Amino acid sequence: MSCLVVLGRVLIVVINIIFLVLGLVFFAIGLICLVGESLLEPYYKTALATLQTQLENNNFGTVDFSSFSLSDLIGGLGYFFVGLGLFLLIITILGCCGACCKVKFMLIAYAIIVIVILVGELIFVGILYGSPDTIKDEIRNPLKTSIQSDYMGFNGTNIVSLGWNFAHRQFECCGVDSYNDFTGAAQWNTNYGTGLKAPITCCVNIPNSATPTCATTPVDIYTKSCFDEVYNMLLGNVALVAGSIAGCGVFQLVLIIFALVIFCDARQSSKVDPKQ
Repeated sequence: MSCLVVLGRVLIVVINIIFLVLGLVFFAIGLICLVGESLLEPYYKTALATLQTQLENNNFGTVDFSSFSLSDLIGGLGYFFVGLGLFLLIITILGCCGACCKVKFMLIAYAIIVIVILVGELIFVGILYGSPDTIKDEIRNPLKTSIQSDYMGFNGTNIVSLGWNFAHRQFECCGVDSYNDFTGAAQWNTNYGTGLKAPITCCVNIPNSATPTCATTPVDIYTKSCFDEVYNMLLGNVALVAGSIAGCGVFQLVLIIFALVIFCDARQSSKVDPKQ
């Protein structure tokens, strides 16, 4: 038993040091998303400058993208990463202190948290690949609602307009599912040519304002779904995502077992020596 306890303590400490590093990385990413606009700007400045030049050269008037901020667009993601980093830090403290010092309540708290995470991962994987539309619809519907209420067109300066225009050009896609998502948008200025049916930024080549055929018919526009494009980029590789989660699950199960072994050893020791 003593060898198993020693092995468990070493393993828990080592793995939690890795979690600590990951937590710090996620925390840093979150801060960059929230306040690191100067660090993010080089990754999108060229794309926005190209779009602005194309629109102005094709007589769509002056287009101002100076208010675009990727930090504002992905601010919610930044809070998520900051929260995830802090959460991993808490787990690390519980795991390392509980294992090194045999603090029983920390070991129990650590085991419970890891069990909850493991169960959550199993449920997530089950929904993600068993009923993916459940997750997709929860994301799709708010995006479509925001387009209907806030999208203003290629020269809109609010975050929804800027975000979608940027996404169209960056990922060569159009809308959540298609250009039809923009039909009837309350603030969208469609007064070009015979009336826009698709956003100008969905055109493969930005047209002239006098004959924006691609957006009024529409023809020669991006047909890929922006949602599917980003979703597949992040979660589309089933083998990779499922394999990664399965690997994490195995490690978590080992951590739970060793935490309980150390807890049992600490409790046994306290019975032998009531001062502990």
